Amino acid sequence: MSITTPRRQRRLASFIKAVPAWAYIILSAAVVLPPVAWIVSTSLKTGSGTLEFPPRWIPAPFSSEGYVGLLTSTNIRFFVNSLIYAGGSIVLALAICIPAAYVATRYRSRRMETLMTGILVLSMVPAIVVFIALYSMFVKTALINTYPMMIIVYTAIICGQTILFLRNFIENIPVEIEEAAAIDGCSRMQILWRIILPLIRPGIAAVAIFIFVFVWNDFLVGTVLATTEDMKTVQNGIVRYITTGFGSFWGLFAAFIVVAFIPVLSIFLAFQRWFVAGMTSGGVKG
Repeated sequence: MSITTPRRQRRLASFIKAVPAWAYIILSAAVVLPPVAWIVSTSLKTGSGTLEFPPRWIPAPFSSEGYVGLLTSTNIRFFVNSLIYAGGSIVLALAICIPAAYVATRYRSRRMETLMTGILVLSMVPAIVVFIALYSMFVKTALINTYPMMIIVYTAIICGQTILFLRNFIENIPVEIEEAAAIDGCSRMQILWRIILPLIRPGIAAVAIFIFVFVWNDFLVGTVLATTEDMKTVQNGIVRYITTGFGSFWGLFAAFIVVAFIPVLSIFLAFQRWFVAGMTSGGVKG
């Protein structure tokens, strides 16, 4: 009896400690999940079903006409454009930011710290401030409405945060590992490629997910700098359905949102382990 009582007390104490956490989770789910469930439900309704009052949570009957209606060349182009912008931005940003973060970490000086502070300050400036100048410059260089232009702009916007984020991961790698590799005859590039990159893979995966989500969810750049319909993004396509009309468009609009969310969810689920490892290891000083 004396042994059982302390166990029950410990279980009761752990249960009481867990109540606030579970209450927060349930409250968050109650706020976040109903809109998501409603969008999914609307995407499976017929055109007339989206206008029913009172509305039904469960479609009756189920209909796939919203998803079938998405299969147009214009909509497919929206998704292809966003995938190209996101993929190109990830490759270009990592190619620039990984060496930059390594140099900023291993070659410490007052000038370098001033430069990093400047990058941090510039990354806080709203992108819309420079869009007029960028638009004028790209028009004069005939790069307007091209994939390279859009990828360069997205990369320029995200580079500051990417360098600072990767710098935290490189700081956690002991310098002694690089010194041992240098004694064995490795150059700086070989150290970066063979030692640093494998050790910061979680950070690279986390950064890649951040860049993909940022580019995929961006609306401003695609609106201002992509002036033709064939260069617009997924977010521009979503807004296009709002401004086009109502009524039966709600089912198509909801289906578009669901399909637009699938790539982000897929990327996160595929790299969830790397993402969580990157988020946790990046904030630990070794």
